[in-house]
Amino acid sequence: MKEIRQINAPAKVEKRDDGSPGSIHGYAIVYNKKSEDMGFIERVKPGAAKNALKRSDIRALKNHDPSLIFARQGVNLTLKEDKDGLRYDATPINTANFREVAAEVEVGLLTGQSFGFTILADEWKGLETDHPERTITEIGEIFDVGPCTYPAYPDTDVGLRVLAEARDRFSEKTPEPTITVTVDEEQHTFTGENRFDEAADKLNSFRSSSKPSLPDNDDNVPEPLLAEVVSDNNVLDKINETFMRYDK
Repeated sequence: MKEIRQINAPAKVEKRDDGSPGSIHGYAIVYNKKSEDMGFIERVKPGAAKNALKRSDIRALKNHDPSLIFARQGVNLTLKEDKDGLRYDATPINTANFREVAAEVEVGLLTGQSFGFTILADEWKGLETDHPERTITEIGEIFDVGPCTYPAYPDTDVGLRVLAEARDRFSEKTPEPTITVTVDEEQHTFTGENRFDEAADKLNSFRSSSKPSLPDNDDNVPEPLLAEVVSDNNVLDKINETFMRYDK
């Protein structure tokens, strides 16, 4: 899911010697800075954008509007991650969009920054409370960066969806490990810490009751193989270890 964030970190415009606008630059992402409340408080962990830069084709847009593009990565947009966050530099090109954005930043009409992105990994704490916190540890893809009109304006609709998905995801309990054995075509399921002992008890009872008498020539008739009565062979070794205690 694509998400959008705004931060109160204004862009700046460098001036050329002739007074014309130079580069537009600023931090689209600031690390370790708490967000506004959007149902939860969020921060971006240092390094979260490192790999995203390699897999993204990033545009510089005003207010996330594709029709207001003024730079593109590999054309006139450079992005660099440092300890403070993700900085961008858009060098001048002869377009009306660039000139207008530069003028609006310079006079203070655009006072914030924003970026559009997806999440690859995050961490949550306090999901059971009214004030959960989210840490973005790795950004999946960055779509756009650039100045915006309303800094630090929380996208509460998206925020509430993100929070609901996180609560659903982390409330899913890991299924309790089970062992299922089949005795006389009847299945028996065992759970909990004693599941191996209980399964071994059942199988040992089966061995004792079904053990054939030995013929006169002392040729042993093999007992039923555990592999034939254990439905999950991955636990066979552990059950065999338990059986060793019965055979001593």
